[in-house]
Amino acid sequence: MSGSPAATKLNENGIPDFESLPLREGDPKYSAWGLYGDKDGLGTLNRLTDDRVAEAAKNEIKTGVRISLNWPLNAQKDSDSGFFNRKLFHQDLFAKPPRCVNDDVWTFNTQVSSQWDGLRHFAYQKERLFYNGVTMEDIHEDGGSGVNGIQAWAQKGIVGRGVLVDHHSWRLEQINKKQQPNQELDPRLVNFDHFATTPIPLEDIRACLESQGTEIKFGDILFIRSGSLFALPPPPLFPTLSLPPYPGSPLSFAPTSLSLYLHYLGTLLTTSPPTSSI
Repeated sequence: MSGSPAATKLNENGIPDFESLPLREGDPKYSAWGLYGDKDGLGTLNRLTDDRVAEAAKNEIKTGVRISLNWPLNAQKDSDSGFFNRKLFHQDLFAKPPRCVNDDVWTFNTQVSSQWDGLRHFAYQKERLFYNGVTMEDIHEDGGSGVNGIQAWAQKGIVGRGVLVDHHSWRLEQINKKQQPNQELDPRLVNFDHFATTPIPLEDIRACLESQGTEIKFGDILFIRSGSLFALPPPPLFPTLSLPPYPGSPLSFAPTSLSLYLHYLGTLLTTSPPTSSI
């Protein structure tokens, strides 16, 4: 059943029941468009409020150690072309005599390394609509508009309580546990294909979190370590990895998992190449 955001019952965090989606008549299945306003450009990042960020900083930061989660920009430097035929990173470094100064110019497709998918990157394919009903024409109007652009995210940045779901380690652990006499291996865990549409069900996410002793709170930033980088050949052999130009998303989530996303998360990151399908 669907109606309008104003007429929909919301919980204590301002979130509708998953079964009530979509919120607006005619919107795509499972979309919550309009929840934060028809002109919103943040989506679930609206959940990263000042109070939640302050609480996370107060309660979670213990050592001050910082780590980078980026894949190197030049990780595919020995390939002729990037995954899915995307332009690789290239750096022009040049001196500027007579002064002792260097400048450099970088050109690359952001998808050859770690990146955030913006709200205008991947649309609902059947409806050809982006977040909040934005069309391709809206985005390309007058040579490129700012609608659904990441400049809205950059105004405050993306800061919050990060939660790691180490699905890769958990999955291997489950396989090792069951490699005992009279134990049946789950084909879903054994035959996990990083380069085909492979769903991670909510039950696995919950089981992984439970084994880690990790609690999810509303507005968390969820990091799912799927292990896809371990499935890649060594860098010199990247060209031998045969991937179609426009594959189905390797990592996908069943509606029950999307319910977790809707009800709790501020945003989602994975180690899988694309994570776009529903």
